[in-house]
Amino acid sequence: MDLDNPDHKELYRERTQGNKEFFERAKKVTPLGVESNVRHFDPYPIYVNRAEGSYVYDVDGNEYLDFLMALGPKILGHNHPAVTEAVKEQAERADLTATPQVISIELMEKIVEWVPSIEKVRLTNSGSEATMHALRVARSYTGNDKIAKPEGGYGGAHDYLLQSVLADEDALGDEKRPNTVSYGSGIPDQISDLTVAFPFNDKEATEEILREHADDLAAVIIEPVMFSAGCLKPQDGYHEFLRDLTDELDIVLIWDEVMTGFRLAPGGAQERFGIEPDMTTFAKAVGGGYQMAGFGGTAEIMNEIIPPEESNAQKSWQTTAFHGGTYNGHPVSAAASLKTLEVLEEEDVYADIDRKGELLFDGLQDVIDDVGIPAHVEYIGSAGQVLMMDDDLDGFRDLFGANGDQFNDWFVEAAARGVLFGIPPQGERFFTAYSHTEDEIERALEVAEDAFKAVDHEYDE
Repeated sequence: MDLDNPDHKELYRERTQGNKEFFERAKKVTPLGVESNVRHFDPYPIYVNRAEGSYVYDVDGNEYLDFLMALGPKILGHNHPAVTEAVKEQAERADLTATPQVISIELMEKIVEWVPSIEKVRLTNSGSEATMHALRVARSYTGNDKIAKPEGGYGGAHDYLLQSVLADEDALGDEKRPNTVSYGSGIPDQISDLTVAFPFNDKEATEEILREHADDLAAVIIEPVMFSAGCLKPQDGYHEFLRDLTDELDIVLIWDEVMTGFRLAPGGAQERFGIEPDMTTFAKAVGGGYQMAGFGGTAEIMNEIIPPEESNAQKSWQTTAFHGGTYNGHPVSAAASLKTLEVLEEEDVYADIDRKGELLFDGLQDVIDDVGIPAHVEYIGSAGQVLMMDDDLDGFRDLFGANGDQFNDWFVEAAARGVLFGIPPQGERFFTAYSHTEDEIERALEVAEDAFKAVDHEYDE
């Protein structure tokens, strides 16, 4: 290897020749050889054919200690026995019927019980569906068309929220008055006109922007912790301020808890921060690894879904926010979700995964300090990220100072040694799960140290 220009993918390639061959096969039938763009990374992704507990196993037979945990859903670890058994029992009892099933209603009762701000709830199949439907209901409730979201926030793969997710600084414009910029092609320009971007954690700028657009805004939708920006946490009472401001301006406040819901606490981030939004979206951890998501809120808002009592179809279609979906509340997924929540409740999982999160993320910071690499760790509870930058993460644009290439190389170096610290982009995150042990975390820290040493110095200016 050329020490002046090291190939950080060399060891990875050596161990994953079967994955490389499978990548060539997969590219013939699907773009990038993956089911979702975020699963692709250079030189090629890991193709998994088995998972158990804290580990996944690829087509080469390699074992990986997994902190990606399916981008968050696997809060208990892979194939938790109680969840797997509940799935088997439900699959034998009843599969999809497109009629209401008892187990789906039982799940919704549990969600309403756990999240005080949710009085009524509907189920969907993904976080993207949940935020899409929540926005539609908010528009119906207020009669307004525009929505506001923080710059850098990701709220799902639909046009209204694929706005100002990521762009260069020239396109984003003034940090205090950010432009709304579509993320990717294929999104009509008119959609950007209906989405207002504001800077997370900047009270003054946020207030100015929301007041300017208040008469046209149906909702503010916001991640309580912006995990789409490398674990950007609220500061200086930002959420309390935003709750008061949206109340004053009669704007529906939607907390996008797709990432934080049922992970940071039984009641999600709103329990942890003591804030009650008007509406909430959730997914990931609630499903325990199965396709489950939803949205809920006050009864008054959620009742926008109910058609008027008169059975005049020519009128009801104009006055009702439609929500439907053949697979909504799928009984097998509902069984997995209900059992996941039962385990979370009965076994004090939250204290366990938060303690392990502290061990992992504080341990990573200690390793970073020992190696002397310019990086630091941001985390809350059981979720966090390593950022290749010296500065603190106070706002989305601080991420522009992070060295994404160095992080990518560190990720691949660690993966080649058998540990998955999430996925390569700096704006992502990784997790501790109930299945992780202290010994596994200790091993992960040893691998992380070797990987940090491998990518140190060459990026120095």
